[in-house]
Amino acid sequence: MVSTPAAKAALRLAAVVVGLAAASCSYQYDDGLPPLGQREAAAQASAEAAQASASASAAGEAAQRRERAARSALRAPLDQILSGYALRGWADTVLPDEGGTSVASGSGAVWPDGARFTLRAQGPPGTATLRFACRGTTTARIIATVEGAPAVDLAFDCNRPWARTVALAGSGAVDIAFVAGSTPSNVAYRLVRP
Repeated sequence: MVSTPAAKAALRLAAVVVGLAAASCSYQYDDGLPPLGQREAAAQASAEAAQASASASAAGEAAQRRERAARSALRAPLDQILSGYALRGWADTVLPDEGGTSVASGSGAVWPDGARFTLRAQGPPGTATLRFACRGTTTARIIATVEGAPAVDLAFDCNRPWARTVALAGSGAVDIAFVAGSTPSNVAYRLVRP
């Protein structure tokens, strides 16, 4: 045992040095994760980023489907009646959503049996442009009424877009009817506000 004062002082000094050395050393472990208090926020941000990426991917795939359908519709024979994505692709190609605010649109098919394909568009009151087209080998007819009063009544050639100005009254509703010419055809309309 050490009993001299110098030996005791040296022993105390050694203990202080060892204590200080132990205090300055710390164990660090990095698991690659955020600190414990921040893990929930990081997980939520990661999930939101994954959802946004999936939504963008789904939107991109849907846009590609519409584009393929539009190309397919443009190559289809004019006497072939379109439906589904091909019909929507043709309608969006011939009457694109541009040049104003599109408030309503629709598309379908008509046959020469005299039956009408009727749609109702709703927009804010005021002046609007009714854009329309048919896809076929002859003509079609459009009859648009605003609150029961005739606004447009026109036989028109297929395979090019047409437009007429209409005044939407108080309710802003316009009834649109298409009638086929001598052959079946696809029809479409878009109601646009300036």
